[in-house]
Amino acid sequence: IEVDPQSKQKASTGIDFSVPNSSNIILSINVLDEEKKVEKIEAVWKYLGSKVQEHQATFPITGAQLHEIFSSTPQERCDEVASIINKYSDKFEINTPLRMAHFLGQIGTETTGILGANRGKPLTALKEVPCYRESSIRNQFARYSKYCDLFEGYNCVDYSACATSTSTVPCNPGVPDISLPIKQKYICSAELFDYVYSCSARKPGSSGDLGNGSPASKDGSTFLGRGFIHLTGKSNYTQLSNAWNTAPENSSNKKYFHKHASEGGHIDELENNTEIAMLAAMYYWKMKECNSSADLDDTDSVTYKVNGGYSLRETRKEHKDNAILILKK
Repeated sequence: IEVDPQSKQKASTGIDFSVPNSSNIILSINVLDEEKKVEKIEAVWKYLGSKVQEHQATFPITGAQLHEIFSSTPQERCDEVASIINKYSDKFEINTPLRMAHFLGQIGTETTGILGANRGKPLTALKEVPCYRESSIRNQFARYSKYCDLFEGYNCVDYSACATSTSTVPCNPGVPDISLPIKQKYICSAELFDYVYSCSARKPGSSGDLGNGSPASKDGSTFLGRGFIHLTGKSNYTQLSNAWNTAPENSSNKKYFHKHASEGGHIDELENNTEIAMLAAMYYWKMKECNSSADLDDTDSVTYKVNGGYSLRETRKEHKDNAILILKK
């Protein structure tokens, strides 16, 4: 029997669905346990998800599955994210268990279990927070002596060269000892991202080039990680804008993610609009051809395409492995 998923309603005995093209036939899921009827009805209701899918995906997922993968994430958030993924997954060909598992593994790692929470920020804060304590700076950046300006007693010789150099920018008085204290101006400060996201020593024009200007341009802290896949760097924001605006379905809905709202842009929507943030992640997934690596079950390759490195590689693999087991149940 086909049922209309949009017709689900709570009843005194369970949950009812109407049958299309029929005015009086109803499919009922009844709970017979009188003692715990209310609790069980609520459990079934949550399992079905609080949102109705606008599109039946080739490989749909449920909020219950997401909650099983990311157990610390509230069910309501899982329902919301599952609904959005199902709405667009076919468009981006995230339509097999393996592709979906890799996608979930990456967005789950990038956003702390699809919460979009980062260091205590609200669930809707799909944004990298530029407040790194000294221990985090050491773990993330200070392992590399090329970021010599981070250390007390050392200074970058030419900050403007950061955005154009294909190798390490010279520092004075030489190569630092990475155990030296971190300068206070970089601790819990946007200046950290302005510096390291400019002086990352990635070859301009390459696939890994962030496209940021010098630290003085503030591009590093402007184009930091946003969305379910933390889009980073001015070049990635620009590529996303181009991909979005050249898609036929967006002909009347242009987005300029490389500009702030004050400039007529839409950069803020990547952190405060869950649906736009998910679409951005899917456009990026397609731009980087992540499905091809997912088909080979190559977590490291997918991670490099998403992250530009291998940060939290074990967490990404753990989420992916967990997801594939749950999605294949």
